[in-house]
Amino acid sequence: MTTEDDDRDRPARPPSRDGDPPDENRRFDASSTNGDATGGPSPTPPRAHEARHDKARHQEIRRQQARQHGTHFSRRAALLCASVGALAVLAAGLVSQIHPSTPYHALAADCGRKDLVVAGGTDVSLKAQRRALIKQWNASSYPDGRPHRHARLVEVSDSTDLQHSQLAAVEQSGGCAYDVLIMDNTWTAQFAEAGYLRKLGGLSDPADFIPAALRTGQWKGEQYAVPFNLDVGLLYYREGTTPPATWSDLLDRGYDAQLDDYEGLTVNLLEDVWNDGAADVLTGNAHADEKSLKDRVYPALRRLVPRTQESLKASRQFQEQDAINAFANGDKLMRNWPYAFSALATEPRMRASGDRLLFHVAPLPGRTVLGGQNLAVSAHSPNPGPSADLVRFLSGTAAQRQLFSCGGFAPARYSALGLSPEKHSPADVQARSCSELMRRPPTPGDPDLPNQPQLTELGRAVVTALGRARPRPVTEHYPTFSATFRECANKIFDGTAADAGTFAEDVVEALKGRPSSC
Repeated sequence: MTTEDDDRDRPARPPSRDGDPPDENRRFDASSTNGDATGGPSPTPPRAHEARHDKARHQEIRRQQARQHGTHFSRRAALLCASVGALAVLAAGLVSQIHPSTPYHALAADCGRKDLVVAGGTDVSLKAQRRALIKQWNASSYPDGRPHRHARLVEVSDSTDLQHSQLAAVEQSGGCAYDVLIMDNTWTAQFAEAGYLRKLGGLSDPADFIPAALRTGQWKGEQYAVPFNLDVGLLYYREGTTPPATWSDLLDRGYDAQLDDYEGLTVNLLEDVWNDGAADVLTGNAHADEKSLKDRVYPALRRLVPRTQESLKASRQFQEQDAINAFANGDKLMRNWPYAFSALATEPRMRASGDRLLFHVAPLPGRTVLGGQNLAVSAHSPNPGPSADLVRFLSGTAAQRQLFSCGGFAPARYSALGLSPEKHSPADVQARSCSELMRRPPTPGDPDLPNQPQLTELGRAVVTALGRARPRPVTEHYPTFSATFRECANKIFDGTAADAGTFAEDVVEALKGRPSSC
């Protein structure tokens, strides 16, 4: 676990007007079942990992990382509060991931602190733009001159599964370690149903949010989270390569996918089954029945078996960064998230002379998963009012523009791409380079990449893909479903799975919160 403690002496660019927190008459409220919230006024691309080609070694590395997770502490005494989550996950993280309703005792924390703790995964944006936004919050103030509450970012893990385990463990304990949670958008249902989140009211210009992204923060008609950034699967292809026009063509040609045993496997498999005869199964609020799973999903996974032994064989060891490495090393096609564009654009091997890139990006030739990270206020936060203000700041247009232009994260607001609810076709995308947006010329030897035309290409690909994007199953038992679904898929690929009927029964049971293993 790492933390970001703000350097108070370092100047930061104050946010533009549309990113400022609200004044007293326009507060973004965080409420709970007990009533209205109180608490006062409210350098480099991601580090590369060498591709792991030995499955056993790879899994052992991940186990060691999990055991070591949470052992690095800040010099400030206040970090004891944030570190409770790391201790909790060692005791109960795996339990809460598979059995999220299993309780355990809360650990002590400094619930009287005034600073704000933002907890989420590793910041993989280019040059750590999430951290930069936290610093801007700390350096700026409310419109009436009152200073913001000091905030710091705690990065709990680069693994989505470990992020979920730790955040769920801390919230389940009733601990007040965290104020603002950065969550995968599939966790809203579980966290809201369990009472881990405060309801959010007073959204700033809700119509400006892309509707599908905003819905991922809702549960039972209430808004519990707002989008920080969204994700869609994109197709990266090398210069001189003709992108495949159909999903079957993509599979025939082979590409770098993310098929290691983690949440990325669930994502990639859902995209495959949706593009192979099961477009309306295992998505959103649609209830998956055993017949559809048996007759449509299971056969699609079986048809994928030869691919996993041939064109997709290497991808069974890949997570996102592994796929980026393989693509940079010469592979022709890759499926990945939008942030990979900036990571590749700043990789010298992927640039020709000048600013010309040796790759392009396009939407996948079919349906894709609607991913992304949401912001929510913990129900146990000792600072709910200021936390809600910080959420509004981080989800405002100015922050979303910066995350896109400078960090490579796809924004969840139309305005961040120069669009509006009435005018949002791919051709209407207007992007600005990071140096133009921040009004800072690039430093010598540090080219302003991606530049404006390249960011426009990325933005258009994202907007086009959004028209084909579907949410994963919306259920408070999503972690149980995901773990079961990918375990069953791996057994299908390895030839050790039971029949289609057992697969269908086990997946339906997992959607109800009962783990199975095919």
